[in-house]
Amino acid sequence: MAETVEETRTAKPAGKTNKLLLIVLIVVVQLVAAYFLVGLFLKHGGPESSGAAANEKVNEKKASSSGANFDNVFIVKDLIVNPAGTNGLRFLLTTIGLEVSSAQTEKECEKRNVEIHDAIINILTSKTLPQLDEVDSRDSLKAEIREALNRDLTTGSVLHVYFSKFIIQ
Repeated sequence: MAETVEETRTAKPAGKTNKLLLIVLIVVVQLVAAYFLVGLFLKHGGPESSGAAANEKVNEKKASSSGANFDNVFIVKDLIVNPAGTNGLRFLLTTIGLEVSSAQTEKECEKRNVEIHDAIINILTSKTLPQLDEVDSRDSLKAEIREALNRDLTTGSVLHVYFSKFIIQ
């Protein structure tokens, strides 16, 4: 009789641990699946891929009218961060294009890749979901990233910041 009571006591925590591990595993699998599905969706152009040629012409006109030439662009691919106040339950997946002033600046960005990632991650993780979710606040977020990076660059400057991927999950 004493053995069965002891076995029951030890079985309960193991059951709770197994449930917790199962929940964590399910969440991780869902995050990975969401990441790949979104990437696949974006890779193939999504539902608007039929008008890709028309969109490309519109984008060319926008670039020429804004003065952007995109000769020197440093890409920060697939940053995943947890916004402030989410306790790790939500995340932002983003890819950022940094248009820089010269080829030398682009090379400096390549050398300082880790510092650039760190600066951008610090800025993004300091923002709450409402701050990141508001489309109107994206321009100020871009300006904040540009200013932070320009403080550290020595051979030139970041002219424009572009979000080519901005997914909040």
